[in-house]
Amino acid sequence: MKFKYNEDIILKEIESYLKNTYSEHYKTKKEGIECFDAWIALGDSGPTFRNTALKYLWRYGKKNGNNKNDLLKAIHYIVLLMHIDHYKENDKNGY
Repeated sequence: MKFKYNEDIILKEIESYLKNTYSEHYKTKKEGIECFDAWIALGDSGPTFRNTALKYLWRYGKKNGNNKNDLLKAIHYIVLLMHIDHYKENDKNGY
């Protein structure tokens, strides 16, 4: 399906960004635990994900111009927030 506002193209780009970003996450070498996992385990990841998304939206247009990566990073944190608030109960990873 072709969307009027290129949503199909944008969603593919978001998926590509998410796949590639996992190699860049800071994580423990042995266990592969990421900072995201620690925030989730501490129980305060929701506000952290929301605030970090806001940070990237806030700086959009200010650091390196209209940097698309700021939007992709904000979307990533919004997806993480959606996971915590709407999908965590069905998580197969046990987080």
